[in-house]
Amino acid sequence: MTPVRIALAVVALALGAAALGLAHDIRSWETAIELGDARFAGQAVDARWQASTWLPGDVGAGTLALADDLALRRAEQAFAAARATPAGFGSDRRSARLRAEAELALSDVVATGSRVQASRAGNLLGILAGTSDGVDVAAAGDQRASETFDAAIRADPTNTDAKYNLELLLRRIRVVGSREGAGGGSGDLGDSLAGAGAGTPGSGY
Repeated sequence: MTPVRIALAVVALALGAAALGLAHDIRSWETAIELGDARFAGQAVDARWQASTWLPGDVGAGTLALADDLALRRAEQAFAAARATPAGFGSDRRSARLRAEAELALSDVVATGSRVQASRAGNLLGILAGTSDGVDVAAAGDQRASETFDAAIRADPTNTDAKYNLELLLRRIRVVGSREGAGGGSGDLGDSLAGAGAGTPGSGY
């Protein structure tokens, strides 16, 4: 076999190996996403969207253009962790840290994601804003939540979760406003996580 044929054979083997590795990594990422969504359906805060890849540099994720999608899922995971850690004696600092981390991750998605992704993240940001503790904080939080839900709806008019949550918030504001001295925004806000495979559309916060 001539040196040229040897070189061609080596190149062919290398390309074949790369193609096999790419196929493996793509399938691994698809499986990881499916498993992550299934775990998140139960709001498991320890869910991970991480594939076992062969090729360096996450070529598979790049091929599937998963960067924004993964950012959204990690932000949703941060949201679930924040909501699963209520404030209370001995846990206020951790609760505040988790909320701040979730707000930052969700804000990044709102700024850089697609309109649908930004709308999903904005809905969860509105929930965090609308579940603030304290009378003074709650008043400002309700205003911010209202604006955030509205922005989420404008980004994706089909986002029924954001629409329903905005309606719940406006109803609560009207009820609280009718009571002298009433306040506190930590009322009946739930987790509309239908976009992550958890919850049902319109389930409210």
